[in-house]
Amino acid sequence: MSRHATLHVHRFAPLALAMALALAGCATAAGGPPPAPGRIGGAILHPAHVVPAMRICAVSTAPSREPHRCTQTHGAQGTYRIDGLPPGDYQVFAETEKGIYRTGGHLQPVQCIRAPCPDQPRTLTVASGHTLDGIDLTFFDDDAGIELPPLPPD
Repeated sequence: MSRHATLHVHRFAPLALAMALALAGCATAAGGPPPAPGRIGGAILHPAHVVPAMRICAVSTAPSREPHRCTQTHGAQGTYRIDGLPPGDYQVFAETEKGIYRTGGHLQPVQCIRAPCPDQPRTLTVASGHTLDGIDLTFFDDDAGIELPPLPPD
């Protein structure tokens, strides 16, 4: 290869490498591929005779409360699944449009000095590409003294 051709190749080598990485989908701000989304799913254990249609959201516990993902279920559907969750910490809440027991979620019992101590939302960690199954919606009680946060808008 001539000296002129060698200089020409070396001058454009960084540009060619950057273009190849971008085309291959490997160039991100972090220097690697983006994290794979995860999912959360489980049973809906609503106290009504027939499980009502509801909106179920995985809400980020980050200060910005973003990102969040929601799913809409239909009546008599006994399970749910929320896909496309970026890695992070979430709490799962549900809301129905009508009837009793309109709000609910995935809660956990907590210990406190005086009884009774109300259950609290359980924080779940979604890792890149992982599925959390068995995240059942077991709490639906409008009069239990537990104030659940409003679901984020669509």
